[in-house]
Amino acid sequence: MGVKNLWSLLTPVAEKMPLWELHGKVIAIDLSGWVCDSENFNQNMSQKNMYLRNLFFRTCNLLLIGVIPIFVLDGEAPLLKYGVIEKRINGNKAPTKTHFVRKRLNSFQKQCELLLNIMGVTCVYSPGEAEQLCAILNKNGVVSGIVTQDSDCFLYGARVVYRHFNASGNGSVDVYRMESIENNLKIGRNKMIALSLLCGCDYDEKGVTGIGKDTAIKFLQLLDDDSVLDRLRHWRSDTVLNSATMDIKSQTNEIKLELKIRNKAIENKSFPSEEIIEEFLKVPNYPKVSAKWILPDINAFINFASTKLCWEKEYAIEKFLPLLTRWHLMYDDKFQANILMTNIIKKRINKGIKCYEIKWNNYEITSIEPQTAVQKRYPNEVSIYEEMHSTSSKKTKKKITIHDSNLLEVTNKLCSMNISKKHGKSKKISERKNSVKGPLDQFIMKEKIKDDSLTLSDFECDSVDLDISDIINGIIT
Repeated sequence: MGVKNLWSLLTPVAEKMPLWELHGKVIAIDLSGWVCDSENFNQNMSQKNMYLRNLFFRTCNLLLIGVIPIFVLDGEAPLLKYGVIEKRINGNKAPTKTHFVRKRLNSFQKQCELLLNIMGVTCVYSPGEAEQLCAILNKNGVVSGIVTQDSDCFLYGARVVYRHFNASGNGSVDVYRMESIENNLKIGRNKMIALSLLCGCDYDEKGVTGIGKDTAIKFLQLLDDDSVLDRLRHWRSDTVLNSATMDIKSQTNEIKLELKIRNKAIENKSFPSEEIIEEFLKVPNYPKVSAKWILPDINAFINFASTKLCWEKEYAIEKFLPLLTRWHLMYDDKFQANILMTNIIKKRINKGIKCYEIKWNNYEITSIEPQTAVQKRYPNEVSIYEEMHSTSSKKTKKKITIHDSNLLEVTNKLCSMNISKKHGKSKKISERKNSVKGPLDQFIMKEKIKDDSLTLSDFECDSVDLDISDIINGIIT
């Protein structure tokens, strides 16, 4: 969930971006968000363990467009969140535990971790909430952005957040940049924390009774981001506000707005909650993270897909082989993948990218690979292929040129001959016309002229004898 109504507040600065623009980037992914998405749509699906299937295909999509994902798994839930979690599970009952274990989520995470390890993708456990570690990695420059559905990632310090991840078709994602939020909406990290105190969040679902998003934002935009939390802390002892309370006529619109919010907020003796502020601002110790893609294990995946996804061996190989071949082309300097290209079948265009269709040893199926990746691993083979196809193209063009030149030669020879009709036959036809008397004779004469076809003897060459053998020989040779 995160901060109540924060996503709707940030919608005006969201940018729709095609997935391929993530090429070359390292991103952190809040795994629990993808698990929950899949479970929500798993009610009427015949596919076993839909969350594993979706995780596999989404991760494949990222790896094949050149993204290095780091999956962050939830650790122990903060004490502040125990009440919220237990209410989600057991309804509105008050929390009864002082140490809460997310059994179902942990079970899902273990299966996901196993699959991701088979695919060669990095997994890391957060000390607390997954979005907290994602945000820290982003803030410290370890990753370019984070994928999550929890808006409180901004309160933990995230700078670039990807939401509504869509891998179908060409794929797309909504991008939220903190710089754009600060410049256009005048809302910074501290103001978001203040908003969570006023409107509610995972650690305090109610917030301040009677204060909505619009009222809170209208007030917060009057303040500097650096001073907003201290302003809330000193509401009870603020002499200016206390004096204004006694003198209604001196109240400006800004003072009236702040007094309205303050008076409702301080009804709660613990407002503002220092525990919530500390949760968002503290920087816990976190494990060292390696941003790399290691060798995928196709044999382990065949077994995993059979038991967890109920996939046939052939189908599992068909879906997993592109990962193995792509890793081989991009990273397999020591040829650990136990796979070699046997030949380039033909050129292809895949989503606007120039590719080759490749045949591999040990496998019947082919894969489509970017030409740049194939060139990197097999430069000599690519050079031979391109040279052969270039030579073949030249031969075709040469044959067409010879044929055209023969036709031109024939045309020139015909044009050089001075061919004329003999006048004898024309004279005979004229005499016949003069002998025609009645209509019947005219009809018969007309049909007879039609039947008089030209023969070779009807032509003569004034300059040279007509010898078509030379022309025929020229065409043949």
